[in-house]
Amino acid sequence: MSIQKNGDEKDPVHKVDLDEVGDQSMSYTVVSSIADLTGQDPDGLEPLWNSVDPEALDSFVAHASESSTSYQLSFQYQGYTVEIVKNRWLRFIENEEIRSSASV
Repeated sequence: MSIQKNGDEKDPVHKVDLDEVGDQSMSYTVVSSIADLTGQDPDGLEPLWNSVDPEALDSFVAHASESSTSYQLSFQYQGYTVEIVKNRWLRFIENEEIRSSASV
């Protein structure tokens, strides 16, 4: 899995092409991507269920994929806005506190 950084936008956006993640669950992909972005061990991150129900997330994405339903879903996790866009992209937008601490 590769994370692309798009610096052309106002806020830094990191993207994961969901075609590259294979059969991984969406909840696993979110946690492992955040771990990669932050340089942390996935076990050291706050539990995903503090932000979104992992089973509901996986079920929703799987159902939408099977029925070819277009959607966009977003939630906050570990200082990022996480967006799942049309079964194609997983995007991570740094929240203000991340940008502020990075510029200090």
